[in-house]
Parts: sequence; C-alpha cells; structure tokens
Amino acid sequence: MPSEEDATTDRETEDVDAAASSELAGAPPQSRTGFIDRGAAADLRTIRQVLGGDGNAYRDLIDRHQRRVSGMMWRFSRDREVHEELVQEVFVQAYESLRNYRAHAPFEHWLARIATRVGYRHWKREKRVPETVPIEEWRDWPDDSEEAPAPEEAGARLHALLSQLPPRDRLVLTLRYVEERSVEHTAELTGWSETMVKVQAWRARRKLKALFERAERGPDHE
Repeated sequence: MPSEEDATTDRETEDVDAAASSELAGAPPQSRTGFIDRGAAADLRTIRQVLGGDGNAYRDLIDRHQRRVSGMMWRFSRDREVHEELVQEVFVQAYESLRNYRAHAPFEHWLARIATRVGYRHWKREKRVPETVPIEEWRDWPDDSEEAPAPEEAGARLHALLSQLPPRDRLVLTLRYVEERSVEHTAELTGWSETMVKVQAWRARRKLKALFERAERGPDHE
C-alpha cells in the first residue's frame, strides 16, 4: 500500500507535469522580465523557421541553449553518460512540443520548465540512490578557507548530500539555494504555489539539518 509520502510525491510530479502542460497549451505564464530581449526575439525567428519546415534550424536553438540546459541537468546527475541522456531528452521533448509554444514567456523559460520536469522524473526513477560521497566525510571538511575543497569537489559533496533527500526536497533546495532562483521563479518551474515553495523549502532545510547533525554525531550514535 503506497505511503502518504509516496502519494504526496506522485501529486507533486503531476504538478510539475501540469505546469509544463499548461504552458504548452498556451496558458499565459508569469514572466520574470515582462519583455522580450534580443535573444528571445532570435529564438522566435528560429522557431518560426523550424515550424516552417527548416529542420536544420533547430540546431541553432540547441547551440544557443545547450550550455544553460547542460548546467541545469548537471544538478540532476553527475554521471556523464546519464547527464548527456538527460540533456538530449530535454531537447527532444522541446522539439516534439515546439508547435505548442505560445511565446507568453521567453523560450529559455519554457525550456527550463521542461528541463525541470525531465530532471525531477529522473530523480523519481532513481529511487533515492545515494551518491558515492558519504555524508560522514562532511565532518572532515576543513574550516580554513585556504584548505577548502576545489569547487568541483565541493559541488560533488553537495550533490551527494542532496541525493539522500526525497526528490521533492532535492528539487526545491536545488532551485532555491543551488541555482539561487527566487520563490516566484521556483513556483513557475515546478507548478507549485509560492506558499507551497516556501513550506517545502522549510521542510527540506529541516531534513538537511538533520542529516548534518547525524553526521556530526557519527555512526556510533545512530
């Protein structure tokens, strides 16, 4: 019998999917900027070319946004093979849905919502398999900034820590504190209300704090 937590997670997955679907159907999303910049205008021209039958034009969209999407998906998996598959899946889904794009917000915002959905589904499929860096190693983190780990190592440790949380907690912490997105933008990407984002972030922070405290106590105090 599914637990209450599983049922909640399933509902939240549906929320993420519904958020993307509503935008695909043309429901006006909230734009963070309120205007279309030159990059967005270029995207619209390219999209018209693709929809007009120029299949090669989609390569321009990929080239324009691949770095941003790749960075987003690196948050969801640091396995290079899996990461490449996730990036590809984002652009495949975007291509298949391109005819439904209504330009109520810049293409990059629409693409980010698809990327969030793809990443969230990946985490759900993974069933919270911890990464290779154990949380106990955080106790050995040097306090001296001169001895602090390199950014790549620090990122790997943070990713490993977050991997021990449920997908919905990982998602809100990643968007709010790793990518430093606002409550409003996090709500746009997930389809949650702003109140839900705040509540979920508060709960996730409590769980993260508990992980740190457990690591501080060590395995002998479990």
